Amino acid sequence: MNNQKLSELKSLYENELQDKVKNGYTPFVIRMTDSYDGKNGVLFVGKAENMKDKDNTTIDAAFHQAQKGIDKERFVKKPVGKAAGSAYNRVVYQLTKDLNDTKNINSFARTNLYKLSTTKSDIFGSNYEEIFVDIFKKEIELLQPKYVIMLTSGLEKPFLKKIGKKHTLDKADFQSKSIKYIQFDGLESVFITAVHPQGKPEKELVKTIISLINNTEKI
Repeated sequence: MNNQKLSELKSLYENELQDKVKNGYTPFVIRMTDSYDGKNGVLFVGKAENMKDKDNTTIDAAFHQAQKGIDKERFVKKPVGKAAGSAYNRVVYQLTKDLNDTKNINSFARTNLYKLSTTKSDIFGSNYEEIFVDIFKKEIELLQPKYVIMLTSGLEKPFLKKIGKKHTLDKADFQSKSIKYIQFDGLESVFITAVHPQGKPEKELVKTIISLINNTEKI
């Protein structure tokens, strides 16, 4: 099933981004746990992949890597080495652990808003944002996740505008910002919009997100 989802996504990448993937730019492709099941799944959304000083990757190569899938145990494993230096990785790890422990959620996926990164720097821009929105909408359609947790500090706003009519069912304060529990007409997925964890108190952020989900759902 994962390969079928990826095949549909690959067609969209090839149609929309093939001529944009040039020397110095590399595509990011969604990663899923093996046997991903959206009914009991979570899609984590970041801003962009830092590809500075890394080798350029073609669309074919990126999807070949994605088709390998990620073993659930590896996905929820505590990050080590360079991965442990990322606040995003650390928070995603803690969220997967808490959701697995408290809600028995065992399907996870990771994506980014921006699907192209430059290998020349760690700066990303909103070039081709309309294309990225189309790909994001396709990801939601194909994966149908129970939760979409967006650690994107407001960059998700133009993306969510294209999803449909929004209903903010609840929100929680976090360092003068609001973490929101959102649903859209015609979608069963719950969207949690939150700040990116870099430079933030990580344990407090995780606790706020989990509490918002539990309090809104009265669990």
